[in-house]
Amino acid sequence: MLPFLTAYDQVGGSSGSIDPLGALQTYGTLADLLLPGVTTITTRSRYLSMVCAALANAEKWRPFLPGASGLAQRRKSVEPFERLWALACVAARTSGHEGAAEGLRGITYAEKSYQSFASSGKKVNCDFPLLKYQSRTGAVGTYWTALVGGQLVHADSGSLADEGHELAKCFPELPLESKDRGRFADPESAHRVSLSLEDLAAWGEKCHLQAAGGKERERLGEALTADDRRECVSHALLRMVGDIPDVWETGDLKRLRKILATVPRAVERGLPVVIDAIVVTEQFHEAVLAAFDTLLWWGTQNSAKPIADLVTDHDFKKAADRCRETATNLRKFREECEKLDVRNSIEALAGFCLQVDHSRSERELVDTLLDRHHRVQSGKLDGGMPKQDWIGCDSTMLLRPSPRFQRNERPSRAAGMSLTHPYRVEPFVDMLRENGVIPESS
Repeated sequence: MLPFLTAYDQVGGSSGSIDPLGALQTYGTLADLLLPGVTTITTRSRYLSMVCAALANAEKWRPFLPGASGLAQRRKSVEPFERLWALACVAARTSGHEGAAEGLRGITYAEKSYQSFASSGKKVNCDFPLLKYQSRTGAVGTYWTALVGGQLVHADSGSLADEGHELAKCFPELPLESKDRGRFADPESAHRVSLSLEDLAAWGEKCHLQAAGGKERERLGEALTADDRRECVSHALLRMVGDIPDVWETGDLKRLRKILATVPRAVERGLPVVIDAIVVTEQFHEAVLAAFDTLLWWGTQNSAKPIADLVTDHDFKKAADRCRETATNLRKFREECEKLDVRNSIEALAGFCLQVDHSRSERELVDTLLDRHHRVQSGKLDGGMPKQDWIGCDSTMLLRPSPRFQRNERPSRAAGMSLTHPYRVEPFVDMLRENGVIPESS
């Protein structure tokens, strides 16, 4: 299976990483155990229908190589279809369909191209850029794991499964003659296919992001719950209807866990334990992140003062106690956890927990945080070079952070109620709602 992207995966590898203490690996693994195939940016389920329709058109008109080569060819064949479809979604929104392009990837590119076609009076084609790296951040890069997890495509070849063919039949056909549909199946010739703005708009009325009919929505709902873990979470969410939050916090996950603990299949798959792991991991990460942010704040506001003044500060002592307490809790949970996959998911943080737990003084904790941050940054590349630390120390004072990492206000104390990462529940809820699996919020 090819790697997939999430909102955090993307920034984790960029110069603006929001992961100063290296928690992304643990987050990603736990999120996969809870909702496999869902990411923070898979927000519109009709993307699944569109990709299946694109693959169905490609498979009808051209042969593909076997194995990995065919997989790459199929993924590439989706791109022209996606670009034309993006224009159709913009056309539908222009016609007054609210939400027709909401959540569309590359919306800025599509809008600009649509306006260019509309103002010039020329026929529409797919010969324009959609996102800087469409193959990585467009439909295929973003939704492929969901397609595989929904049993719509075969992971090894990318060919449509029976369920994918059925879903493709629900999607409006390209408004093209047979000859042009054949050309459109190949990225090398797709750019030569054109159609009128009127035909594009007519297609957009039926294919935009909110235009799925009852049968298509039913099949999308089946795809979203095809995985056992996602189905268990879906059933639990159905029992929470009327009390599902817009933004999930620790307490909300605990309520979900309570319901999952009554479902034998969910217990068998360890879902309540996964949520327990998420809670203790998030509480630890929130605590050490708050302490690290305090170092950034101190370096911003008090860089001329010695660290000794910070480590004797009453509030910092409380923050240090919270770090050690949550580190102890996470280590104890991992040692006692009987689910190997859950225990392994915390492995990346185990060494850091041990360091924090063994930091017997506030000054030792400062060194532990700075050492962890340095190790995390040195393992990331920016332009081929290791990333720079956000903050440094000259042994007696914290150095003033660069402007982008400065903190002008002291961070709030970690309370153990907030989530430092999204665990994909919110987009999953939204996609279930748009396909009638669970009712819309009142």
